[in-house]
Amino acid sequence: MIGRPAWFSEVGTRGSNEDSCAFWWAGDTLFAAIADGLGGMGGGDRASSYVVGCLKARATRAAVSASQLAEMIRQGHHGLRQLQQRQAEHRSMATTLTVVALRGRTLVAAHCGDTRLYVAGRAGVRQLTEDHSEAQRLLNEGLLSRSGFASYPRKHILESALGIPGVPAVQEIECRVDAGDWLVLASDGAYGKLVHDDLHDAARASRTPRQFSEACRRLVEARQPRDNYTLVVLRAMSQRVPPVLQRALQCRRADGTV
Repeated sequence: MIGRPAWFSEVGTRGSNEDSCAFWWAGDTLFAAIADGLGGMGGGDRASSYVVGCLKARATRAAVSASQLAEMIRQGHHGLRQLQQRQAEHRSMATTLTVVALRGRTLVAAHCGDTRLYVAGRAGVRQLTEDHSEAQRLLNEGLLSRSGFASYPRKHILESALGIPGVPAVQEIECRVDAGDWLVLASDGAYGKLVHDDLHDAARASRTPRQFSEACRRLVEARQPRDNYTLVVLRAMSQRVPPVLQRALQCRRADGTV
């Protein structure tokens, strides 16, 4: 059974939701994006919504490479920096962003910050993105153990994000996935309450993206999230999707934007 993409995005115990996400079709390619506005910087909701909107406006061709997605992210960064100059109250607004394009079994993605992209399937769960954070850098340099990473008190400190001064680091991803694999995009408020076994269990028990997302939502909410929490689920198919089925798979909200 093929299900339409599914998502949830909730405020948690925060005063507002600074996460944004969207999915959309361009020909037979399904795109999805997720962004997490940086709390404490002011205007995080505006920043995340802006960069997701930029990606939707630019990613309009079915054939796209990871380097092209990365360039779109950099363009979103430049646009956000210009927006900061016009809105004095939001001059420090910044956000993460992860975007994926799925065409049949071909996956391309680009990423900045600490939102994440996972693939869950029969082979287990793989995290395809790498956090642009202080904790991840220390882990890569051998200065922090895997167990120390999990409890590191400054895990939220990012070393790259869109909207901050300088050139953002953008990771590019290109790979093949198996038919039936699940693609999961998540903000830290969601994946911080989930472990790989949770995603693997959801993959084995679910037939549709909605079933998968609802299984994850129940787990996240049972673990009392404090931050905003957002998750988007797609499923890889064995072949490209014809236009008539693309229309049938669209969400009630035509653009899929949160």
